[in-house]
Amino acid sequence: MSGEDAAALPGDVRLFLDGAWRDGRSGWLPISDPATGEMIGRVALADEHDVRDAVEAAQAAFRGWATTPAGERGAVLKRAARLLSERGRQIAHTLSLEGGKTTQEALGELGRAAETLAWNGEEAGRIEGRVIAGRMSAGQRLSMPAPVGVVAALTAWNFPAVLATRKLGAALASGCTAVLKAAEATPATAAEVVRALTDAGVPRGVVSLVFGDPAAVSEQLIGAPEVRAVTFTGSTAVGRIVAGHAAKGPKRTVLELGGHAPVIVDADGDVGLAISATLPAKFGSAGQSCVAPTRYYVHESRFDDFAARFIEAVRALRTGAFTEDGVNVGPVIDDGRVAALERLTADAVARGARLCCGGRRVERPGSFFAPTVLADVPEDSDILREEPFGPVAVINRFSDLDEAITQANRTDYAFAAYVFTDSLNTRQRVIEELEASNVGINQMAPSLPDAPLGGMRASGVGYEGGRDGIAAFQHLRLISETAA
Repeated sequence: MSGEDAAALPGDVRLFLDGAWRDGRSGWLPISDPATGEMIGRVALADEHDVRDAVEAAQAAFRGWATTPAGERGAVLKRAARLLSERGRQIAHTLSLEGGKTTQEALGELGRAAETLAWNGEEAGRIEGRVIAGRMSAGQRLSMPAPVGVVAALTAWNFPAVLATRKLGAALASGCTAVLKAAEATPATAAEVVRALTDAGVPRGVVSLVFGDPAAVSEQLIGAPEVRAVTFTGSTAVGRIVAGHAAKGPKRTVLELGGHAPVIVDADGDVGLAISATLPAKFGSAGQSCVAPTRYYVHESRFDDFAARFIEAVRALRTGAFTEDGVNVGPVIDDGRVAALERLTADAVARGARLCCGGRRVERPGSFFAPTVLADVPEDSDILREEPFGPVAVINRFSDLDEAITQANRTDYAFAAYVFTDSLNTRQRVIEELEASNVGINQMAPSLPDAPLGGMRASGVGYEGGRDGIAAFQHLRLISETAA
């Protein structure tokens, strides 16, 4: 089956074990279109024997892949990037069907995924050690990077192409082999990433793909003695469980977890720019992103102007399926997410917040929640503590920068933050005092493959992207030697 044919519809998505597509021993799970609620395919579920096969295949392939010249490993990744680009439109259709993204969002994600593989492919050949002066005559010390071994890569459903390529690209560039446990909600997109890598020449066993009961499969993968590193993207609650399993190793761990990004619009900030820059990020992917703006803190002198213009822009957004014309906001992933958004909105209103627009399920088939704006939300509201992960924005006012920074830092999350100001003093203060790892000043702060990014506090551990992302899967071996 060609990549183009496989990407037409999700259909039956199988496991990929030891170089072959296989049915799972635990049966099948339906794949649903979140825009209609209809079944559009099935995903194979692995049992403990399937997971074991994946790990053993990765271990068997490790030495051969680790000793493959780095430039050759990189060339495979770059070929895979080209295949993703060539198949991008077909895979984007699949991503929209199973993930609910608009066509533009899906195409954008596939472009980022291809860029991620290409960048890691280029970087693979640049991995290098260093010479450290010896302490003895005619002696030297070498710090030499070496791949850690088999990597367990666990990804979420919200960006199935980008997350898979970010983890697999770095792990494979470093010389590691990997078992990808992808999300059952968006399995076909992850399968197409693995297909591109395989068609590009990744050897048998170097990459395997499994689905199944998330808790059971993840615990078995992380606990396997052959697995030496774990990389996970998902909620903070699940991240804590993953970290607990990995600590028993102990094993190298990279965790990209939840976020609750504040936006500070200071008295001298450009209101129009703040709205035009953040609105697509707030409501893109139906707000289901860990770096999406969620809490807007606007100086009291600009609050009324900002609120009026922001609400007008939100009301102009059109919710619908990717097959409909003019749609800006797709569905959320399932009815459970709709229920969570209804609960968070109702709690805020009950505590005194103003519901400016939206705040309800859209009455049509599928899992749609209307783009929502809440204003003057009390500090004890659940939505100011809990990541909303949906098309809901909060707008609150502040009187001085100290107050804004304090409010921005109130949550346990510390991933992304955005600030709009013309003041160099304000800029310096937020750089020093905002507790966020990814800060955009008068712009968004995209996560791109050439720069490291990792959450702080409850938002994560370790780094993805850049040279640091590859280094996450490498040991530094110290070789000390003198002339005989």
